[in-house]
Amino acid sequence: MHYKTVNLKNGVEVQINGSFTFRDHDTFFEIVSMIKTGYNKKVVFNMEGCDFLDSAALGMLVIAHDEAAAKNVKLPIKGAKGKVKDVLYAARFDTLYDFED
Repeated sequence: MHYKTVNLKNGVEVQINGSFTFRDHDTFFEIVSMIKTGYNKKVVFNMEGCDFLDSAALGMLVIAHDEAAAKNVKLPIKGAKGKVKDVLYAARFDTLYDFED
């Protein structure tokens, strides 16, 4: 996984590209650190460039959700498509996250 942050008027967008797997644990926790420090009131996960995620990635997204909820940070997922979107919906992530197209 590679990620890039883009500042928005009301927060930051994290553009996630490539495969998001267990190997990305350390990289992803850089993003979680932004949430923990209250970096923004909104952090958008843009998954448009993500082409694969495994169960470890789902677990990391749950941790990010929990950290965001504790800091009152909005954390929507944007642009998920294909198999990535199917996995997120199958795992019922629509009950944790708001999805934006």
